[in-house]
Amino acid sequence: MSMSYAVRKGMNRILDGIMQYRQTLRPTLLEEFKKVALGPSPEGLLLTCVDSRVVASRLTQAVPGQLFIVRNPGNLVPSYDYFEKNGIVSGECAALELACSRNNVPVIAVFGHSDCKAMNLLYRIRNEISIPSKNPLEQWLKTHAKGTVEQFQKLELSGDYRQKLVFASAQHHEDDFEAYIDPNNEFKSSDKLSQVNTLEQLRHFLSYPFLKDRLNRKELQVHALWTDIYKGEVYMFSFKEKCFIKIDENTYKKLSFECTPNK
Repeated sequence: MSMSYAVRKGMNRILDGIMQYRQTLRPTLLEEFKKVALGPSPEGLLLTCVDSRVVASRLTQAVPGQLFIVRNPGNLVPSYDYFEKNGIVSGECAALELACSRNNVPVIAVFGHSDCKAMNLLYRIRNEISIPSKNPLEQWLKTHAKGTVEQFQKLELSGDYRQKLVFASAQHHEDDFEAYIDPNNEFKSSDKLSQVNTLEQLRHFLSYPFLKDRLNRKELQVHALWTDIYKGEVYMFSFKEKCFIKIDENTYKKLSFECTPNK
């Protein structure tokens, strides 16, 4: 397949999709757009991966105006300290302010997934995490996923991946929380790393002053979601159960109750 054909095919697929949207979804979505045009009230922010197989709006059945969605390789949350030290402001930092400070959404969720190409790469280079790279994706991971590797290496050293991990600071308090990663040993090592990474991002939220204030006032919750893209299952980390729990008819009420704000 020539490059020109691949480009033409790819763009034609996008145009075909837009035409299908015009003929099927547009009339319905126009009504949704009218409802939120003058006064959208988004209910949360999802920070997920750029992987084309992960469509968070479909998995959550979100409608226009309901969610802010931020995507980057590996669903990473750069620490606020990084921006302060380097004088660099990224889209993640700006999006968090837009959603959580200017629009006061009550929930942020980091949404990881299985067979994540960024996490697969991080797994391969985990022992080279301190060596700078000229490759943009590698350097992105080495800059913002060091904590993930440090936590994962604790699991590796345990030999059976059953060691309890302790993550610093999440939710509306600054207490540490505990986690057991894949206690039933269902997933491959790089997927375990992906789950560790999803949890590691939660502590980064408290590095943002405008988020920390709202978390401490109990105006904001942070959560971790993770999806197995091959089985179509979505998991939520339960701070009570200390592990990822599959969201289904048997667990929904329990997980929903756990999300109920404490008065």
